[in-house]
Amino acid sequence: MLRGLVFVSVFAMSLLSTRAADGGSAFAALRTAQKVASTGSLVQLTGTRGEPRPSEWTILYSDPQARGGVREVVVSGDVIVSQRTPLRGFSGISSLPPIKLTRLNTDSDAAFKVADQQARAQAIGFHWLDYALQADNVSGVPVWTLKLYDHMGAQVGTLKISAEDGSVVQPLEGTTVVRHSSPEGDSDGPTRRIGGVIGTATGIVERTANNVKNVTLRTAGTVQEVLTGERTIGPKDDDDNN
Repeated sequence: MLRGLVFVSVFAMSLLSTRAADGGSAFAALRTAQKVASTGSLVQLTGTRGEPRPSEWTILYSDPQARGGVREVVVSGDVIVSQRTPLRGFSGISSLPPIKLTRLNTDSDAAFKVADQQARAQAIGFHWLDYALQADNVSGVPVWTLKLYDHMGAQVGTLKISAEDGSVVQPLEGTTVVRHSSPEGDSDGPTRRIGGVIGTATGIVERTANNVKNVTLRTAGTVQEVLTGERTIGPKDDDDNN
């Protein structure tokens, strides 16, 4: 019994430890990057594998004073992880329209909430998402593009949100739907569709909670039976049914 409880506790802790480090919000990263990128114009901000926040943000500036015309700053929280002026691999970046900081009003956290709400409404479960912020070529409006992925790394949806006023520019378009077996684990039984962040882990969490409850009640019932000669708490051991 004790070993079962220890296993469940270790399993739950391992789920928490696998979550990505919190790199802070996008706007916080921008404030940090501005300390070393005082010249040039912001043209792109990206973050990958957000759960919901990515561990790092990569920020690109179009900078005539930089080698190759581009300056890259990688930020995690309030820490500058790296900065460089690459010569290759960024063709076309310097020609992107600049993102005006005065038009940035919707941070990555707010964009995530919109994505999660739409995913729940459409029963699309996802484990992480990628963020990309760029200005629209015509209007100049800064736009968030969010791509949602399941636990296997398959893309399950995409949506676009205005970083100026938080409006949905392009509603969530799902590419696949994750279906899940019933909590009882009956592969032949009915399946359910679960939406929202970490939606595909919901079944595991429920089963883990049920296992903890059953083990705890079984242990309490066994102690009661030893002391009083009868059991009124929890399920009986298999031996009692034989």
